[in-house]
Amino acid sequence: MTNTSANAPADQPSADRSNGLRSRLPSPTNLALLFFLGVPGTLIPSLERLEAFYLFGLFAFWPMVKGVVPSPSDAPKPTDWITMGTPSGVRPLLSMVVLQLNPFVQWQGVKQLTGHVPVFLRYRLRLPAPERFDQQVAYRLPVEGEWTVVNGGPTRDASHSWGILAQRYAYDLVVTDDRGRSYDGDGERPEDYHCFGESVVAPADGVVVAASDGHRDYHRAGGWMDPRQRDLRGNYVTIEHATGEYSVLAHLQEGSLEVSEGDRVERGEPVARCGNSGNSTEPHLHFQLQDHPSFFRAMGLPVHFANLRVRDPDGEATTHERAFVSAGQRVASTE
Repeated sequence: MTNTSANAPADQPSADRSNGLRSRLPSPTNLALLFFLGVPGTLIPSLERLEAFYLFGLFAFWPMVKGVVPSPSDAPKPTDWITMGTPSGVRPLLSMVVLQLNPFVQWQGVKQLTGHVPVFLRYRLRLPAPERFDQQVAYRLPVEGEWTVVNGGPTRDASHSWGILAQRYAYDLVVTDDRGRSYDGDGERPEDYHCFGESVVAPADGVVVAASDGHRDYHRAGGWMDPRQRDLRGNYVTIEHATGEYSVLAHLQEGSLEVSEGDRVERGEPVARCGNSGNSTEPHLHFQLQDHPSFFRAMGLPVHFANLRVRDPDGEATTHERAFVSAGQRVASTE
């Protein structure tokens, strides 16, 4: 094992100059957000021309189409060694079609889009980035044992959702076995997944500013999303750690929350268990750091973790006093 000093965090993001024009253009999935500009056209007759923006919703299906018809130019991805229970193709596609009829999902999509306005006003277009964000608190991983980062990272290419500002630096975490699989059996039930029911802990000392339980864990997994979800986060906990630094732990297991709004929590204290609630295709933990208590009006913040062990797909492990993590890595807290 090797050690990385606190003054030289591992995986320090750098600009990928080879991406050229592509790195400056919005991705198809980000263009899908323009779908919500059609809602005022439906509600206000004089603005009915805005309904044409609904066509942008077709871009939301691009990941499924790309998965069914892969491009021969696609480069290997750091997550290729991972086998998720979520296949590309029919299941996510059908789930997304059905969710277009869910008013809770549509309304939260509108709030995500309009929430970008106060963010841009706060930062005057100079949004937080790893090279200029001064993190106040040392955060540990919000889990015990070794987990796998399947989505997220400090760069645009690795980003969880670059165009959704609150989730720009978010992470999705699962548990994988020695074969790189996130599940046993056929992966049809949440109970088939290694991370389902595993402990989720506070990443640092703080005060719970929001906590929501009672959202069902969808009984189907493996690519299906709950058509009756009423909150994208499912069951969640939001913790204030410092002025302008809030963590969000989402898709938690129903009935597992051990904290309530107003509770003070300590670093490493269990707060809930990993579940399959909300906008989730299979059990996983969604974690993000943000600058505002509101999930819909926040700017996501790049977060490096303290006291971290990182293991690559070949099994080589390194320990770090402070490090960014990225999709494809197996990570564990050394605390």
